[in-house]
Order: sequence, then structure tokens, then C-alpha cells
Amino acid sequence: MKLATLRSVQSKLSIAFFASAALLLGSCGGGGSASSPQNVGAVQILPATGTIYAGVPYTINVVGGRKPYLVVSDQLTLLPVNFTLNDNTFQMIANNPGVIDVGQQPGQLPTRTVNLTVRDSSGAGVSANAKYDVAQNFFTGYSESYTATCAGTGAVAPQACSGQDSIVRLDPVSQGTLYGLRLLQLDKIRGDYHFVQEPPGATPQVVDTIRVSTDLQGLAIVRIRVNLNAPTQLATYRITDVATGTSVEIVFIITQATPIDLITLVPSSVTFSSGPASQCGSGQSQVFVFDGSPPYTISTTAPVLAFPQVVQNSGDSFVVAVPAGLTAAQCPANPVVFVTDSRGRRAQLTVTTGPGSTPTVPISVVPNPIPSLTCALNSVSAGIVGGIGPLSAI
Repeated sequence: MKLATLRSVQSKLSIAFFASAALLLGSCGGGGSASSPQNVGAVQILPATGTIYAGVPYTINVVGGRKPYLVVSDQLTLLPVNFTLNDNTFQMIANNPGVIDVGQQPGQLPTRTVNLTVRDSSGAGVSANAKYDVAQNFFTGYSESYTATCAGTGAVAPQACSGQDSIVRLDPVSQGTLYGLRLLQLDKIRGDYHFVQEPPGATPQVVDTIRVSTDLQGLAIVRIRVNLNAPTQLATYRITDVATGTSVEIVFIITQATPIDLITLVPSSVTFSSGPASQCGSGQSQVFVFDGSPPYTISTTAPVLAFPQVVQNSGDSFVVAVPAGLTAAQCPANPVVFVTDSRGRRAQLTVTTGPGSTPTVPISVVPNPIPSLTCALNSVSAGIVGGIGPLSAI
């Protein structure tokens, strides 16, 4: 065979080989149809339950089913979730719940239940549900409860009543933990009430701004005192976390009520008598104070005295006295003793005193005149009659 003919045959074989290789590669490459993705079990939400703290990111995993997923919350104002997910994980941030679930106990973490639904795109209506407790966060909200001294008027006890005290219990929570040793400031905004400042060993004072620290358990106690005859109203105060400056306003209801527990004095009257008509009755008597709202302040008109002038507790007593040595002319005509409690209620103690009814007998000495003393008579006995004792001789 000639050389030119051999080269022509080799060239044709090479072209056939490359064409065959191209055909083989084409049948193994991307020219074929792609297979559709398969479901890997039913769609699931992980975790399916849990506690979400307001303002804190919370991660959710979605597995199974077919992407994309439709993710929806049943309370969009609390948990703003309503979108299509092309991934298997996402984060959500809950808002602070203004309303919590009913039936929760005092001291329990305040929460609101929210439901989350994830639906896949398989067209078969496959979905998964999860339930979460959205908890109030310390920096954006507080749980407060009220214990009032006023009588209840139904299934729900009043938060505060006119002329009465209420104890406010604050439960600040940070990510599920009661926040201890935290300084809070409460400021009155509106309403017929005041806070009660109770410094140790001092008389309580009513104020419009008060600071209080939470205890080791994260609880704070504040006393509110409502004005006498305050009408039914909505009252407001602001709580501020002193360290961060974060604050929230709290609204509570004041209910108008008839004042109760009027002050009781035992005895309710005291009488001081005297024998001689020329002398004013004198003496002292112990008086017990009950009911009302301690502490009590005792006030008198001269010459009547009272001590102590402040009685700290219901059931304690004070002493009322008329000093000795007053003549009939010095006897008070209408002595007054007032007992006033911390809310302005007043009780009056009736005090009666006056000159005696026994006529005064003139002083006489027997014998009179007394014999002169001599060397033989160096002592003399004499009797004194009349007058008002004690008597003295000079």
C-alpha cells in the first residue's frame, strides 16, 4: 500500500474514534433528564415544644417533607413569623407578651402559648405543628400582682381601694431567671395614691418616687397607699431598671370603697378626780389603740400630757396624764386627746377632770401656842389638822 493511502486510513480511524468517544461522553453527561427529589419522611419541626424569651433569638430546624416550606405563627403580633423557607433552619424573635395565659400561679414564669405550623410543598397537604411558651423578658416587661386590704367585691379582688394600702409584688425575669439584687425605681404618673417609704426605725412617709431592690429570689415588694375618698379610676406608675434605664408603664385600678377599721380606743374615756374642792384631779391612765392604720399620732391640749406621742402598732398603748399640783382654778375646762392614724382617721379620747367635792379644812395646830422649849422641856408634841397634804413645818 502506498504511504499516502495509509495516512488517509489512519486519519479516518482517528475521526471515528473521537466521534465514538464523544457519543459515549454525551450519553454519560448532563444531556439526560434529571430525577425529581424524593421526600425523606414527613415534615417535622425541631424542637416541637419549648420556652421562648421575648427579645431573645430562638433557632428552629425543619426536616423531612419537600422544600420550600410555608412557616406561619397563629399570633403574629407576638411571634411575627409568616414566610416561605428554602432552608432547613431559621431564627425567630418573639415580642414581649402583654397578656399571659390564665390560671398561672404566683411566682410562676409568666408566659403566653403560641402555635407554629410548617407546611411542605409536596401538594399533599402535609404539615407539622409545634407549641411554644413565650415568656416575658425582664428588660421589656414585668409581672406584677396586688394584695389589698380592701374587701373583695366578686371573684377578682380589687387591686387597690380608696383609703387603703396595697402591696405590689414585682417579678422581673431575665431569660427565665428571677433577677436578684436589681435596683428598680417606681415613679407615680397619675392617680390618687402614693408610695410608702418605710425606712428602718423611722416613721413611714408617702412619696411619689421610690427605689427598691429585688431580693435574692428576684422579688420586689412596694406599698401603695390610696387617698381617702379616691374615686374609682385607672392609675399609672413607671418601673425603671436603674442600671439600664429600661422602663415600662403599669396601669392598675383603684376602686372607691367605704373606709373600714375605724380607730378603737380602750378605754374610750378617762376620769381623774380629786378629794379637796380646792385641788384639780390628777393621775394617769393607760389607753390601748386598735384598728385603723398604724402608726398613730397622739395630740393633746395643755395641761393634759400623753406619752409616747407616736404609737407604732395596733394593740400598743400610750399613757394620758394630768399632772398633780393644779389648783381648782387651773383645771382644764375641756381637755382633748386626739389619736390620728396614718390615713388621717381620727378618734377622740374623752378626758374628765375637775376640783374635788370635799371642803378644805383650815389648818390648825394643837396645842396652840406651842409651849416654849426649856432645859427641862426640850421637846413638844403637836397635832396638825386640816389643809391638803403633804404638809411641812418650818
